[in-house]
Amino acid sequence: MTLPKYLSILTLLILTVTMTASCQIIRNGKTEDSTEKKLHSFRQIFWDSLPQPVGYVNDYENLYTDKQEKTLDSLIRDFEKRTTIQIAVVTFDTTMTTPDSLDALTLRIAKAWGVGQKDKNNGVVISISEGYRQMRIQNGYGIEKVLTDAETKQIIDTAFIPMLS
Repeated sequence: MTLPKYLSILTLLILTVTMTASCQIIRNGKTEDSTEKKLHSFRQIFWDSLPQPVGYVNDYENLYTDKQEKTLDSLIRDFEKRTTIQIAVVTFDTTMTTPDSLDALTLRIAKAWGVGQKDKNNGVVISISEGYRQMRIQNGYGIEKVLTDAETKQIIDTAFIPMLS
């Protein structure tokens, strides 16, 4: 398979991941100081002791049905067998992170979970927070030959952000 085919397959896979997410409505309300402190504490605990992945798709926001999750997991597994590129999809609800910390949490998960083969640095972590209407695609350096950061940003801006709005 040539690099343009990898790019097409990877783009299609990323589109499939986010298009199958169901919408959740998060209502913002006023919280008390003690609730904010508990939330901050919970986020710190989550950050300090990240859960281990249970597969390629780790849906903490419950965006996917069980069937969608199994289908995505299967698609990603098959993609890895064909290309050696490892992809992890993780969704976060608003209790797990702040809007300003989503990028840092995505990078932390990529490193902690060891997504990608170490010698190829070919991992991709796709994080989605429907509640914050944000997503991040974290590419390993080895992926940049197939999908640059600029192309990733273009995919997010043109295909995903409009779906989250």
